[in-house]
Amino acid sequence: MKQRFAKSKNGIDVYLDTEHSHALTHFAHHPKLVDAVKKVITDLDITEDSTRIEKEMDEVVGTTDLVETTEDDEIVYAMRPLRSIYSRFVKNKEPTPSKWITVHIKKERGVYTLYTAFVGRSTPSFPGGDFLPEQSKAFWSRHALVWGTQEIVPGSETDVCPWD
Repeated sequence: MKQRFAKSKNGIDVYLDTEHSHALTHFAHHPKLVDAVKKVITDLDITEDSTRIEKEMDEVVGTTDLVETTEDDEIVYAMRPLRSIYSRFVKNKEPTPSKWITVHIKKERGVYTLYTAFVGRSTPSFPGGDFLPEQSKAFWSRHALVWGTQEIVPGSETDVCPWD
């Protein structure tokens, strides 16, 4: 089900799919994120079918669980809800406070929808995704999400890289 979420600076209504948006899992963990995303959208002129923007806010919005990794880190992979691609996680690091948020809006069947929004800087999709796919394997081989900060699909955890 889609509900109106915000209106852009140039009058475009942006909707939130209350069942399938990737933003939902992030909103649940970062209460300040909803208002921050609405502020970004109201200041945005939407002119493309797909708009992805990273924005530094005036205050800390939440914590980012994206961290750099080394060969010494304990890495696992798991599926997150509402996704079809495995995510890479690190078990021995902690999230850090962040003023940055990333917002991605897509036009689907004539309607602009909030595809995702999260605390932190913009990144390539995980391998197999469609945002900057040429950079995804290199980026995600050196970065991971902090284990325990995101919900995973039970039983999906593996220590074998699913992208090879």
